Amino acid sequence: MKQTIYVDVLVGVNLFINYFLLLAVSKFLTIPVRRRRILLGALLGSAYSLFILLPDIPVMLSLLVKLIMSATIILASFSFRGFKQFLRQLATFYIISFSFAGLMLAIWYFIAPQGLIIKNSVVYFNISPLLLILLTVVCYLMIRLIHRISGRQAPEQLFYRIRIEYGNQTAACVAKVDTGNSLCEPFSNYPVVVVTNGCAGKMLPSEDSGKIRLVPFHAVSGDGLLPAFKPDRLVILSGKKEYEQKNVYIAVTQARLGEAEALLNPDLLQRTSA
Repeated sequence: MKQTIYVDVLVGVNLFINYFLLLAVSKFLTIPVRRRRILLGALLGSAYSLFILLPDIPVMLSLLVKLIMSATIILASFSFRGFKQFLRQLATFYIISFSFAGLMLAIWYFIAPQGLIIKNSVVYFNISPLLLILLTVVCYLMIRLIHRISGRQAPEQLFYRIRIEYGNQTAACVAKVDTGNSLCEPFSNYPVVVVTNGCAGKMLPSEDSGKIRLVPFHAVSGDGLLPAFKPDRLVILSGKKEYEQKNVYIAVTQARLGEAEALLNPDLLQRTSA
């Protein structure tokens, strides 16, 4: 017996599910993200769900298409921080998706096992959107509970958005509070924020300007010096609150800093004033 697939239900439900899956990935990896990027990834996922309407695709081709779709969803949802971080995000997306699918099928089995279509790696439930949304929320909460019990939850306050202002230039990025970052500018003893070249490199004064300071650092990879400058002000954003700091130096590094573009000296959070 043929089963009717309602495109509006298919797209709408997949949009909702993908949004929660990507949100779960960001929470599990404690990645600071913009909700509009999560929404963009979810929109791509819902668009890809239309593959269920195409003729049957060979298994190997279907797996390849699924991998490409997943990769584009991850790239659309999260900032690219290197191939290693991308693979980590992709693997987590699959793990959470499989966990979600298992929970969904288990719950759905006890409610009504009929009405399930799996085609071209796309799953369609012939149930009301309201019930599927309820199941999605339940599964999301269960995944978050497992996540919290497993100890993978890291304090989200470790991440802040910062804005650097210097002259007529402004740069904004995501910063992580690094308890191992005790860098201070040697002469003033002001705390140092380490920022990637991609974020603040263009703000770095020229060498002959006399405005550059060299900040010594010690790392596992070795010792060295980072060029640093004193901005007009640094703004740390926490929710709707803004904290301003002027007695600070910005050190520019060519290295990648993982999931953030800057490392905050914890002292800054003690010295900020609203």
